This record gives sequence, C-alpha cells and structure tokens, in this order.
Amino acid sequence: MAEQRKSKKSETVDWLREALTLAKYFDYYGPLFDEHQRAVFEDYICNDMSLSEISEREGMTRQGVSDLVHRTSRKLHAYEESLHLAERAESAGTIIDTMRDRIGNGAFSETDRKELNVLLNLLSEML
Repeated sequence: MAEQRKSKKSETVDWLREALTLAKYFDYYGPLFDEHQRAVFEDYICNDMSLSEISEREGMTRQGVSDLVHRTSRKLHAYEESLHLAERAESAGTIIDTMRDRIGNGAFSETDRKELNVLLNLLSEML
C-alpha cells in the first residue's frame, strides 16, 4: 500500500513537472497554434480544466480534447528541440543575474553601475 501511495505521488510530481514545462514552452510557441488549439490547450494545462469541462464547452468529445492536447504537447516538445527558445531564454536570464551580481560587487562608478543596470533591465524585458 505504501508503494502505491509513493507511486501515485511520483506520478503526480512527474505530471506537474511536465505541465510546468509545457506551460513554459507554450509561452514561447503558443502563437504558432490556431486559436482553437491555444484555447483548449491553455484551459487544460494552464487553467486546470478537466477534459469533460473543455469538451462540453467546445462541443467536442473527451477523446477529441485529449488527442488535441497530446498533439499540441508533442508539437511543443518538437519546437523546443529544434529551436531551443526556452532553453536560451533561461540561460540568458542566468547570465543577466550573474552580471547583476558582479556589477553590484564590482569597482564601477555609480554612473557606470546605473547605466549597466539600465542595459540589463532592457535585456531582461526582451526575454
């Protein structure tokens, strides 16, 4: 019985990790899908709606909603494997954070520090 609970917890954690990953990818690649695909996928992954709730609202079968979500998930993974936008943005964010730390600890004049921080803020907004 304890193994079953552990297994279910593990499955839940795996599902949550996957949902977070898909939501992150969706932020980058969502505009590549049509409005219907975006709405269904966002409701399921981001808004935590059930297949039944979505199917009722969209006039689809539960299986149709499930298929659409799985196809969209596969496409999101494929886009990230090809383009690496999410990975690059995460790396750039880490670099910006490191630069901020070094600017704060560096031997820069106050004017230079302010100008560098303005530039880093601009870079951050681009991500």
